[in-house]
Amino acid sequence: MVVRAFDNLPHVRRPDGVEMTDFFAGAPAGAGVHMGCGVFPPGMTAPPAVHREDEYAFVLSGTIKAKVGGTVFEAKAGSATFIPAGEEHVSFNDSAEECRVVWMLVERPGH
Repeated sequence: MVVRAFDNLPHVRRPDGVEMTDFFAGAPAGAGVHMGCGVFPPGMTAPPAVHREDEYAFVLSGTIKAKVGGTVFEAKAGSATFIPAGEEHVSFNDSAEECRVVWMLVERPGH
């Protein structure tokens, strides 16, 4: 078993203002799975993203939106999301409060 305390891990602030924490960077963990926490400040828009892995997320607090194709999806605290591998998306927080999300990137078998 590996236990990682959020407060003892490095937090990286990206140019778009999002603070990312990778829970298991540099630690033994399951192959093909990455897990972390993102803090999205009010008013931020992330650049378009596409992952090789399926992306799962759970919104701990606040509200996050993602534009996929021409559709905008909204996820509030208590919501879970899924973005399939290869699907381009733009995440943004147009609310007045920060949003905290726990995310996982999971490789599909055989990829």
